Amino acid sequence: MRFGIPLLDQRVAPRCTIADRVLLITVKRRRILEESAVPLDRATWMDLTRILSEERVDALVCGGISRSTRETVESQAVEVIDNVAGTAEEVVDALRCGGLHPGFGFASEGSPPETGKGPEKARREAAAAARTPPMDCLACPDRVCLRAQPCPWLTTPLPGASNGYEKTLEAAWDVACEEERTLCRLAELVYFALEMGYTKLGVAFCEDLLEPASVLTRVLRRFFQVVPVCCKVRRNPGSESRSTGAQQTRSAGATRVAACDPVGQAAALNAAGTDLNVLVGLCVGVDGVFSRESRAPVTTIFVKDKSLANNPIGAVYSHYHMEDI
Repeated sequence: MRFGIPLLDQRVAPRCTIADRVLLITVKRRRILEESAVPLDRATWMDLTRILSEERVDALVCGGISRSTRETVESQAVEVIDNVAGTAEEVVDALRCGGLHPGFGFASEGSPPETGKGPEKARREAAAAARTPPMDCLACPDRVCLRAQPCPWLTTPLPGASNGYEKTLEAAWDVACEEERTLCRLAELVYFALEMGYTKLGVAFCEDLLEPASVLTRVLRRFFQVVPVCCKVRRNPGSESRSTGAQQTRSAGATRVAACDPVGQAAALNAAGTDLNVLVGLCVGVDGVFSRESRAPVTTIFVKDKSLANNPIGAVYSHYHMEDI
């Protein structure tokens, strides 16, 4: 069987279309018969599928993969083994052992605690659990949760899966599992709020994102009552050097600074009786305070990023920004 593995810096690429090369491995009866690499100059889905076809690959081993790319790859009778994490060497070892499957990752230390019987074994397990590294789903050697199996790292039972949020989770799943079309985040917000029967939405926005907050409010007002509230709602004075998102105003020759006021924003929307509050660009930390103070559920629609055109996930895929952190 021939495997294609998109790599980036000696690891499985987090998304198959940002790889710098494709590692080709031929395996027969758990023996590596052949190993080679094909460079990916542009790393588009068309380049990837072309290589898979030309190299007669039977299975694509990758990290993340979009629905459209998966459908294109599978249309060529290529199996997709996705959500795989690890170095090229670790993946090759897993292929040799016959243990690679969707959701496979690699732990750096420790192993999941065993389940045993008897008081003595229970005591040993308790002692071992005390030495077990903190829970780290990214380092899990076998993501059994993706196959609806219980997590072996959880020694203390968690609350029920829904814990009273059945209606909210059902509405969220209905929107997330939409199969007829791919919805943008704004469309998901509208559909979710409609399914929940919400009538009044709050928009807690940063004044730096005034324009997108205005456009968002106009769209939402097609379906709901909307109460937009600015982060400077009470114009609280703050330290010029330390206030978050501070905005300076001059009065009678003196400089005053208006600090972000998430408590005031939440209080205003609480008083308005909103069913759901939508965050637009609140600063890190400020959004946490607002969420704690809000009586209504909170969701984020736009995130502020001064360097990446309000697209913070771009930093994860940028060598420049990752090295600059």
